[in-house]
Amino acid sequence: MTVLNRNLAAIRLKQPELAEKLQHSQTGAAYRGIASAKTGEPVPLFASGQALHSLYNPAREAERAVTAAAGFMLFCGLGNGIHIKTFLDKYPQSFCAITESDYESFKQLLSLIDYTELLSDNRIFLLPPYTDNTFETAFTAAYLPALHGTFGYYVLRTWSEYYKAQIKDLPEKIEHALEKIKADFSVQVHFGKIWLRNIFFNLRLASFVKPAYPQSDTTRTALILGAGPSLEAGLSLLKKKRQQYTVFCTDTAFPAVCANGITPEFFIAIDPQHISYQHTIGVIPKETIGIFDLSAQTAGARRFYENGNTFFFTAGGHPLVQTAALFSPFPPLTTGSGTVAVAAYHAAQALGYRHIECSGMDFAYTGGKAYSRGTYLSMQFAGSAAYTCPQEHSFVRLMFRTESYSERTTQGITYRTPLLDSYRAAFEAEKHSIIRWKQADFQKFPYTEFLISFTESLKQNDRNTVISLLPALAWCKAHRKGNLTDMELVSEFISEYTDS
Repeated sequence: MTVLNRNLAAIRLKQPELAEKLQHSQTGAAYRGIASAKTGEPVPLFASGQALHSLYNPAREAERAVTAAAGFMLFCGLGNGIHIKTFLDKYPQSFCAITESDYESFKQLLSLIDYTELLSDNRIFLLPPYTDNTFETAFTAAYLPALHGTFGYYVLRTWSEYYKAQIKDLPEKIEHALEKIKADFSVQVHFGKIWLRNIFFNLRLASFVKPAYPQSDTTRTALILGAGPSLEAGLSLLKKKRQQYTVFCTDTAFPAVCANGITPEFFIAIDPQHISYQHTIGVIPKETIGIFDLSAQTAGARRFYENGNTFFFTAGGHPLVQTAALFSPFPPLTTGSGTVAVAAYHAAQALGYRHIECSGMDFAYTGGKAYSRGTYLSMQFAGSAAYTCPQEHSFVRLMFRTESYSERTTQGITYRTPLLDSYRAAFEAEKHSIIRWKQADFQKFPYTEFLISFTESLKQNDRNTVISLLPALAWCKAHRKGNLTDMELVSEFISEYTDS
């Protein structure tokens, strides 16, 4: 077996897609070959003859150069790997990722030096070349702050000199990816614990029911109802043409829709926050089918269960939800945008609806109003209203708590905010889905068996099981007190949420 094939075989064990990409790439011509350092290590030589490392003592050079500590280090430039080995020897609890200039040069290096010992190290991730359009996505998937901790990156000096023109935008790419990681991490810090609680409570509830694929008339038009101000006019039109529509009602719009005498065919909820239970406080029509993401607030799903309604759980993108869905299937439903409107739209598509319309999807304070009348906020603000602080005052505070801008429309002055604009953009970008639900997706969940398997994997520190708990670990990293480690605290939470 050639050196290249040995290296590709080692990569294929952990990253088969990357190995396949390298296998089918051309071999580059950036390197002339290798030379032996005085201390015996192979050193790659560029086509110009320049050595990538010291030809005297590469190990000593690496010890002097690689001094910064980090929980996760991105190495730009593979070289002969001595700088990476030095880092991992110095910081054995750390992890690292490696990127190269392009697939061709990467493959050429793999044909020159045997990296199998380095490649078999579970602390090392290989990323696509930084010039590849998948680099940022792969980087954000590899670096997990809740698991890895601090971040740093090291650019091999001679490598950066050789590729000087190509790496001009490398720092910008890294920073852009880090911004995405920070944003995702901040969401995990905020919701990590409540997601964990909801998921385990909902998995238990899922074991009490045998869900069935919902039969509905897909020749009708699916109507997605949001809670924006335009819902009021939309409901008036809906009453006149009710038989033309199958109504998919988002949780926020539900009280207003029911108050208008309309019974939605479907109710959709993905919000994990406790406050969202208020959407289901009133009378729930028996005919309405509930669709709940497994990470959604469990109180709403329990209300449907206790009311005798048909309902089922769906599997969104939370890693623990995905782990549960691999154990026993749930209907998939994309929730990455965090927007229930997108989830409702996808649910209609998953059931086979081809004609879909929307109402109440303002993503703006249309006519100076925050929500349609009849939502839980209307009731909440009305209940707390006083002579010196009327209901309108509460809505004004809600609308103008962040930067906004206005425009004059046929409904009067409409206010917009960057956040609402981002929701609109996410809805338009992500509303089309190719997911179609199947009968096999609807199964009674074997909760006890799953819990036994999951806790056993957790005891063995199984990597996939640990990754499924990353959002909860992020919460613990930000809120932990006392002497418990993040994982010990998460384990305590799991015991609390699963104690029957």
